[in-house]
Amino acid sequence: MRKPLFIALALLAGPVMAQDTPDAAEARAPIAIAYPNIVYTHDQMVDVFVNPNATAAKPAPVLVYFHGGAWARGERPKAASSFGAFIRMGFSVVSVDYRLTAQATAPAAVTDALCALSWTKAHAEKYHFDASRIVAYGTSAGGHLALMAGMLPQNTDIAGAKCGPLPRVAAILDYYGPTDLVPGVAAPKPWASLVNWIGPVNDPAALAKAMSPVTYVRKDLPPIFIVHGTDDPTVPISQSTLLRDALMQAGVPVQMHTVEGGVHGKFTPEQKTAINADIKTFLISHGVIR
Repeated sequence: MRKPLFIALALLAGPVMAQDTPDAAEARAPIAIAYPNIVYTHDQMVDVFVNPNATAAKPAPVLVYFHGGAWARGERPKAASSFGAFIRMGFSVVSVDYRLTAQATAPAAVTDALCALSWTKAHAEKYHFDASRIVAYGTSAGGHLALMAGMLPQNTDIAGAKCGPLPRVAAILDYYGPTDLVPGVAAPKPWASLVNWIGPVNDPAALAKAMSPVTYVRKDLPPIFIVHGTDDPTVPISQSTLLRDALMQAGVPVQMHTVEGGVHGKFTPEQKTAINADIKTFLISHGVIR
C-alpha cells in the first residue's frame, strides 16, 4: 500500500539593484539586477533577477522558480537573496506566481507554469537569458509544477492558447514535490488540499493521473535532480523514490539527494550547502552551467 502523499498541505520603469551579501567581499556589488512585478499571464506576475555577468554576447542560464503551498497559498520569493547560491553559479532567475486553488482549480497552475516557461523563452533576448539553458525549479507543490512543466510533451493542450511556443527545458530541480496524485483522491480519507485543487470533476482520479509527473516518464526527458528529506511528514520520500526509480528504468539522467533526518524543507545551512554542491556538479555534468 502506498503511503499517503501529504496535503495539510506593474512592470516598473527601470531595474532595481538587488543585494545579497553573504560575506564582505561581495558587499560592494549587486548580486542581480531586479525587474519586479511583470505580468506574464492571467494577471499573474514574475520577478526577474538578471545575473550581473549576463550580456547579449554571453547570455546566462535561467532558473524558473515555482513556490510551494499545496497549490493553495504562498507567493513568489521577491528578493534575489532567495536565490543567491544559484546566481553565484551563473544563473539569472524568474520567480513565478501562479493561480492558486481559490482562483482556479487544476490544471490552471500547470497551465501557468507552462506559460511562465514560454514567457521566459520569448523574453530571452531582452533579459540576456540563454533559452537553451532554461531550468525548471520548484519546492513542494512548486516541485510538482516544475516537474509537470518540464515533463509534459511540448504539444500538450494544457498550455492553452495564451502560452506561446514552449522551450525544451535543460534540466529540472524538484525539491520534495508530489509525483503521484492518484492516491490522494482515491484514498478512503482523501487529502483535502489536493481534492480542492483537483476540483469538482466527474472523474477526480483521471484528472489526478493527468496531473501526476509519473504519468509522463519517458526516455527523452531532460536531466532531473531530486531533493527529499527522509523524515518528511508532508510529502513522503516514497513520492520521490517512485519517480527516481521510474526515471532510471526509462533511461533518464536522474540524481536524488537524500537529506538524512530532513523534514519538509527547513534544511540546515550545512545541508543546503551540500545540496547546492551536488546540484552544481550535476548541472555542470549535463552542460547546463559551465
